[in-house]
Order: sequence, then C-alpha cells, then structure tokens
Amino acid sequence: DDDCCSAEDRREIQHIWDTVWSSSFTDRKVAIAGAVFKDLFHHYPSAKGLFERVKVAEPDSGEYHSHLVRVANGLDLLINLFQDTQVLDKQLAHLAEQHILRKGVTQQFFKGIGESFARVFPQVSSCFNLEAWNRCFHTLADRISRDLPH
Repeated sequence: DDDCCSAEDRREIQHIWDTVWSSSFTDRKVAIAGAVFKDLFHHYPSAKGLFERVKVAEPDSGEYHSHLVRVANGLDLLINLFQDTQVLDKQLAHLAEQHILRKGVTQQFFKGIGESFARVFPQVSSCFNLEAWNRCFHTLADRISRDLPH
C-alpha cells in the first residue's frame, strides 16, 4: 500500500538518494552496491546462487560490476519516479514480471536486500532516515515481489 510511503518520506528518500547517488560517481555506485550485496550474502548466503550468471564469484569482474550498477540504477529509476505514480506503477509491474522469470527469487530476498541497504546507507549518508527508507523501500519491494514465493 503506497500510503505507507508518504509524500514526505518520498521527498526525504529522494534527497538522501540524490546526495549519495550522484550520476557523476560511478565508482561510488559500484562500491555502495557491492557493499549492499556483500551484506545481503552475509545475511542470506543462499541468495548468492541467484547471481552466478553475473559472476558473483568474481566480485572484481566487469560482469559483476555491471550487475551492481544495473540493480542500483533500477532503484534509482524507481526513486526518481516517486512523483509520477502512473509511470512508477508500470515500472513496478515490469520489474515484477522480470523477477517472476528468475528461478529462485523470493520475497525473502527482497526483504533482505532492503535490510542490507538500510545497514549500508547510514555509512554513506550522514542524515539517513531509516524509518522513511523502510517504509518506501518495502512499498516498492512488496509491489515487485508480491507474486513471488515466500
């Protein structure tokens, strides 16, 4: 339910995201997304198997770095669509369809990556609002993962 992620929460998340995720910092994107996935794999070791095709076992590979940027840019797109709910709804539906096709992806892994972002972002943002993040991220993740197995 989008009501959980208020307009104020959305503005807060957009501001935090913009300060951390400037398009001019590609190396920073790779480092932050890498830290998020490292945290995810620490807390959900079985999630690592979902990323074999992008060479997760080779964290310095171009394939893995490209994957990290794709995931982060996907989240960037969603956060930047907060004000255009019609387009946001279409993008969330598209991502839901994509993830249904990925064997082994579960709702639990979406919960896990949200937790990982929540643990990593306070390290890179001096004014990270955990409550707003949780409300908004879970609203997005719930929409993408609603038809996935638990």
